[in-house]
Formats: sequence, structure tokens, C-alpha cells
Amino acid sequence: MSQQQQSVLVACKNVPDAKQLEYEELGLRPADSPPVPALCGIPLKYISLITLAVQNSLLTIIMHYSRVHIPPSQSYSAPTAVLLNELLKGAISLAIAFTRMDRPASYGTDAPQPSLTSGRFWHSSRVLSRSRRLAREVFSPDCWKLSIPAILYVIQNNLQYVAATNLEAATFQVSYQMKILTTAAFSVLLLRKQLSASQWVALFFLAIGVGIVQIQTGTSGTAKAASSLLFQGASMNAVKGFLAVVAACFTSGLAGVYFEMVLKNSQSDLWIRNVQLSAFSLLPALVPIILAQRPDAGFTSSLFQNFGGWAWATVAIQVLGGLVTAMVIKYSDNILKGFATSLSIVISFLASVALFDFCITFTFILGSVVVLIATWLYNQPNRSSAPSRLGYAAVKT
Repeated sequence: MSQQQQSVLVACKNVPDAKQLEYEELGLRPADSPPVPALCGIPLKYISLITLAVQNSLLTIIMHYSRVHIPPSQSYSAPTAVLLNELLKGAISLAIAFTRMDRPASYGTDAPQPSLTSGRFWHSSRVLSRSRRLAREVFSPDCWKLSIPAILYVIQNNLQYVAATNLEAATFQVSYQMKILTTAAFSVLLLRKQLSASQWVALFFLAIGVGIVQIQTGTSGTAKAASSLLFQGASMNAVKGFLAVVAACFTSGLAGVYFEMVLKNSQSDLWIRNVQLSAFSLLPALVPIILAQRPDAGFTSSLFQNFGGWAWATVAIQVLGGLVTAMVIKYSDNILKGFATSLSIVISFLASVALFDFCITFTFILGSVVVLIATWLYNQPNRSSAPSRLGYAAVKT
């Protein structure tokens, strides 16, 4: 049997058949399938999704607290936080990509691979060879394709800080679910994705739910007064915050779908693509910092001005989200991703009530319930269409 025939057979074996898809939808697995990855007996898909839900909630809460709790004169620079997020995420992705590089051909396909703690893995010749191959992968001829989503993600991340500064944490978390709507719209336009009737209905109710939440936000004078008193004079503009959320959702949806297009037409490792994303993000992330630079202040001192523990906590949680996203893509499915989204909304709501004296209104509860139901309905499996290959846009965004 030729090498080409062997490759075709291996590829055919890796294509899921109808029975396998049915098992996956039912949450079962055939007897001859490999064991589900687990940690301490808990499947990694549940661990990754719970972690993602908690991470999303913590990011919203800490970002809101760090931007509103302290006076504006002592606030840290949001563009600096975005830049540090890209630097750290890129460095971690680079390290992971280095450890995942294909072993040299001299090992053979069936030869045991050296572990990270093995001396052979860190032998100078091996490290040099892997570094060269990693550089070729990162600076591949098509790496420029990542420049567009990189710029969009930088814009989105900066808009998130604007929104978190001007909206309550719970309101921001609910409103930000509009990214499902924008991602679906761009998926239809760019990926020619076919949505089911139930998904169109879910998107319609999602828009209604977000609108209801914004109506109560604009009419809640008590909440505005409490926020102004609690956060030491830091004013919150609900209209500005909502416009920032809308813009962030559009850039997030377009970037996520474009990134999925690049991944579908490429064989490169996901971590390599993350490195390329971070590399192309550095220049646009630096632009607002340079424009805001004062002539009488040094670059480093102005960069880290008022950059305290809460600012570092925000950056660290954002970086954690990028790493957890990779786990969700690998181990999860759409139903559980919808559960994680719903859980993060509930956590943000309870934290806003407990920490920020958030005013509970009937309209907010109604709007949040509509958003939760729409999210659950949108993520229901559609048997009439093939499952998404990556589902990256829905998680990444």
C-alpha cells in the first residue's frame, strides 16, 4: 500500500460518520472510542466550561470595579492593559506552540516522543531545530491574513473598557451577548452558514431581550444616583456604554468569523495562529498609547501610570480567558457553551447586587430571562446541518 493510500485511509477514519455524530449529540460514546479526557474524574469539557463561565464573570466584575471604583484621575490606561494582554497571551501561546511542534523525522512516526522533562527534548540541537521550524510556521507566507482580525480584536478590547466604565456589570454582561447576533450575521454573509428557523427566532428574541435591558438602564435614575455616590464621583453614561457594546459586538463578530475562515483554509496549529494574532496586535495596540503620550513624561512611566493590582488582575483574567478558550474549542460543544454563557450572566448579576448595590427591576429580570432563553435556543443542535468544524468564533468572541 502506497503512502498516499495510507494517508487517504487515515483521513477517512478521522471523518465522523452519522453514528458517531449521533453518539456525540446524545452525550454517549461507542465502546471502542478513546476515553474522555478528565481531571480528577471530571471530564475536561465541564472543567473548561465552568472555568470559562467564571472567567467571563470575573473579567466583567473586576474590569468594572477597576474602572469605576477609583476616581478618573487615578485610573489606569485601558490601552496599556490591552497591550499587556496581547504581549502575555502571545508569549504563552509561543511557549505552548514550541512544545507542540512536530518532532524531527529522525524519531520516526512510531518512535516514542521525548517528554518536556526529558534531556533529549531540551538538547541544544533539538531546541535549535524546533525554534527554526517554529519561526517558519509563525512567519509563514499567509500570516498577513491575521492582521485584519488582530486589528479588530484590539478595537474590541478597548471598547470593552469603555463599556465596562459606563455600564453596570450585569447590564454589560447581558448586553454583550449581542455578539451572538453579530457573529451569526457575519457567518451567514461570509461563511454562507445556514441557520435553522429556531436559530433565527432565537436571534430575534436575543435582540428584544437586550433592548429590554437597555430600556431599564436608561430609566433607572436610582441606580445612576447610587452608582455616582458609590464610585466616588465617577460618572457613568449609559448611552455611551451601550454604543461601545454595540461597536464591540460588531468588531468581535467580524473578527471571529474572519479568523474562522483563516483557520478552515489552513493546516497551521491554533497556537501558531494565536501567536500571529498577538504579533499583529502589537502595533495597533501601541497607537492609542503613543497618541496619548505626554511630551513631559517618559514612555515607561506614562505607560504604567496608576497601573496597580486591580489593573494587573484584569490583564491576568483576560489572558486566562484566551487559554481557556482553546480548551473549550477542543473539548466542548454548543449546548455546554450556551450553559457557560448563561452561568456567567447569573454570576455577574448576583455579584452586581452584592458588590455594587445594583437595583433589581422587573424589566431587567425580564430582559435577562429572554436573553438566557434565546442563548439556550440558539445553541440547540441542528440535525439537518453538519456540525461546525471549529466553532471558534462563538467562543473567542
